[in-house]
Amino acid sequence: MKTFRLAAVLAVAAAGLSCSSTPPPQASWDHNVSFAGWKTFGWYADPQEDKGIGSAIVDTRFVDDHVKKDVTALLAKKGFQPAAEGAAPDFFIDYHTRANGIVSRDQYGVYTWWSLPTYVGSETYRERTLAIDFRDPAKKLVWRGWVSKFVGNSPEAIAKDIRRAVEQILAPFPPPSAATSSASPAS
Repeated sequence: MKTFRLAAVLAVAAAGLSCSSTPPPQASWDHNVSFAGWKTFGWYADPQEDKGIGSAIVDTRFVDDHVKKDVTALLAKKGFQPAAEGAAPDFFIDYHTRANGIVSRDQYGVYTWWSLPTYVGSETYRERTLAIDFRDPAKKLVWRGWVSKFVGNSPEAIAKDIRRAVEQILAPFPPPSAATSSASPAS
């Protein structure tokens, strides 16, 4: 009986996890690049990109400050430091974020259990995708991690969402070197 209960609990937990509404964090990289010698970084500024990433709740500077602060802090825990002023960094970092409107709509007009058909309606969620890029000294993209998440409704909640997203994205960085890993995700 205990085995049956354990199996039932595991089945329910697995079903709940498989119905997650947002995909897990992803990462892709150039498997021919060795990240082993990288110690210092700088922020890459693409002159062609407009980071119009604010919203009605927070502005572009808020997002930029929080992403850069959280990435810098997390990389420091992993032994990476910002390059000294005037020194060439070992790699460059950039990020991108985009808003995705997600509409969750229930079936309508079908609920007729001895009553009139009922329209249940829909609800719109705000979801954002945050991608963090790492570029080699020649500014070639060599690693990208990204995650899509629902965003909060206050500056405090959005700051927490950014921190969690950065932690999830950078968890697998640096990737295993080409010599030690032959079963890493495809680039």
